[in-house]
Amino acid sequence: MVTNNGVRSSAALAALVLLLSACGGNNATGGNSASPAPASSGAASGTEGSAAGAAGNWTGTITMYAQSYTPNAKNIAGLKQQTALQDVADEYEAAHPGIKIEFVDEEFKDYTQTVRVKAAAGELFDVFWGQWADLNNTFPKGIAEDLTPYFNQPNPYIPGKATWGEAMNATVVSETKSPDGKSYNINGDYVATAFFYNKDLFAQAGISAPPGSWAELIETTKKLKDAGITAMSQAPDYDWFQRHFLSDFYAGEFEQIAGYDQSPGVSSLDQSVAIDKGLLNTSDERFMGWWPLFKQLTDNWKQDYLSSDPGVVGSNARNDFLAGKTAIFYDGSWLPENAKDANVNFELGSFNFPVLTQSDTPYTTGTDVSGAVGGPNAAFQFAVATKQADSTMKEEGKQAAVIDWLQFVGTPANVERIVNEHGTFVPTWPDTKPAESMTELANQASNELKALGVGGSSPNMTKNMQRIFGLYLSGNIDLAKATSEVQKELDAAIKEYQSKNSVDLGTY
Repeated sequence: MVTNNGVRSSAALAALVLLLSACGGNNATGGNSASPAPASSGAASGTEGSAAGAAGNWTGTITMYAQSYTPNAKNIAGLKQQTALQDVADEYEAAHPGIKIEFVDEEFKDYTQTVRVKAAAGELFDVFWGQWADLNNTFPKGIAEDLTPYFNQPNPYIPGKATWGEAMNATVVSETKSPDGKSYNINGDYVATAFFYNKDLFAQAGISAPPGSWAELIETTKKLKDAGITAMSQAPDYDWFQRHFLSDFYAGEFEQIAGYDQSPGVSSLDQSVAIDKGLLNTSDERFMGWWPLFKQLTDNWKQDYLSSDPGVVGSNARNDFLAGKTAIFYDGSWLPENAKDANVNFELGSFNFPVLTQSDTPYTTGTDVSGAVGGPNAAFQFAVATKQADSTMKEEGKQAAVIDWLQFVGTPANVERIVNEHGTFVPTWPDTKPAESMTELANQASNELKALGVGGSSPNMTKNMQRIFGLYLSGNIDLAKATSEVQKELDAAIKEYQSKNSVDLGTY
């Protein structure tokens, strides 16, 4: 049930979240320098160590909206029942008498608007789910605490690490920073994506194995179509597929693009500079070079959803697949759980985005970009409300207690057990292991992340690019018109970025 930016989940596929911003692998390590830890008191339990926390003498209730990890939920439709986060809370309460962790069990039709309204009234949850793109661009400024100083200090619940940041995935931390270098959430899970397929329908069409190349994928959809079977039927997510193709086509320039801000990963600033310099820009033929290639595939799809918003029609398209009406569906790592819940009567298979060859397109570098879409845009993204957004945070000692609770939640051991219980995402921190059912998809996150795309420069760019993409794939505009419209969006985005952030991209 992840929504808003990056990757779309089963219950609500909204602007899922991934620009992606994508995610690093489990082997990434941090490199923040140590600084003095806050004064501490209280004992820890159920974590890596028994160090004292910094909850101080404050007592009261800490509210938390944990999105898909909400334990024992009764009011959130489609949410799998789980208890791990409640177990963590019980352990924290036992070690900190007088503090109660209260989880918000409520479903929000428009979460972004809910956050805006509550923050304006000073009633935001103490700890709330916030994805990096929303915190950096969409939500009102000043509603979430900058956690960077705490990342640079020891976490008392993780002995053996000089700083909290060293326990985190360094690439994810870098890629999710705001343009001015601030981190507004802790980010602990990863969305993986793949082509899922109905083995029974494949057999009906005489297809004995999943495609292993782009050419085989197109041929597979043709065979299904010729057999009277709907090969695919969904709104292809521009944000997802741009990252597959651009990460391949621009693999040779990745270090250059990622290096503009001199930090690991590709930030919003990096993207904006690359657009301004004509790299991630229609003046480079690679940027639009994948659109005709992708249209060869979607020409074999049922055309109903091509020009639609994935966040609007995603659930319908997914339900068609789970009902056996379509043979292939490109989705996230939650789909196997969806299939179990739906009691599907067919055998489910999956295959990764294939490695392209020169026979597919002259722009390919032959890079394996199967993991380029997966990223830190799932549900383990937690922010702390400021005193302006949450009036209760003005109570003396409460902010320190809330940060201490977040540190208790944010340890490798707790990240692993909370994420793995849910079963649809992959824990990304070093020293964590994925659930057994996620091992294959987790391989996408095991290597250094080198994902490229555009979308971070403007909160509206991904939505507008999706609209143009859909119009082109559905045949409503040709490639020349699409290219012209895309360039207008890129120009507007970097102009907006420079204005909002008072930066001159020409200096890079």
